[in-house]
Amino acid sequence: MKKPTAIKTVRQLKVDNTILKIGIGASMIALASITFVVATRDEAVILVPPFQNADIEFVNGRANQEYYSQWAWSVAMLTGNLTPGNAAFVRNQLQSLATPGLYRKMMETVAAELQQVVRDNAVITFSPRDIIFDPELNHFFVTGAQEAGGPGVKNPARKQLTYELGFTTERLRVSLNYYDVYEGKPRTAKVRETEQQNAARKERDAKEREALQ
Repeated sequence: MKKPTAIKTVRQLKVDNTILKIGIGASMIALASITFVVATRDEAVILVPPFQNADIEFVNGRANQEYYSQWAWSVAMLTGNLTPGNAAFVRNQLQSLATPGLYRKMMETVAAELQQVVRDNAVITFSPRDIIFDPELNHFFVTGAQEAGGPGVKNPARKQLTYELGFTTERLRVSLNYYDVYEGKPRTAKVRETEQQNAARKERDAKEREALQ
């Protein structure tokens, strides 16, 4: 081999070796980046709320508002539609959905209502109209109309009801941890603040009247 040809071959090998090292280094960096992204990516789990067909993405232990809204709708429909035939089913479902402490409190009122439904052979239906979320209270309000009728009900009644519900999540399990139902509009944080202000004003006015007498 001639000397110029040998020198050219050695130079080409050095260039090729340099390019190969750069390529290996870039591949290692890319592999490390992909590994880091995979290791730190939020875990996504798809869950389906009860009585729903739409999948809701549950990311890294936290669900979005739509997910809990569907849970609120489901709970309101469960407890708002009662018949003598589904009373036992509703009781069992509430036991599996609610936290132990809340379930005991709920049974103090819900159990009596279920017994009355069975005794009167009544049919109670609830038609939801709106779902509101209050971030300050972290509660969902399901409002709608309730109708009570049936063979054993003498005076069928219709009234506006609000279900106020709160949820907690642990290990991808959603549990009902707050439950209240009342007539009328949702008692959001703003509404409660207004009620407290009005009550304080009335109390202050009453004290001023007493002082003037």
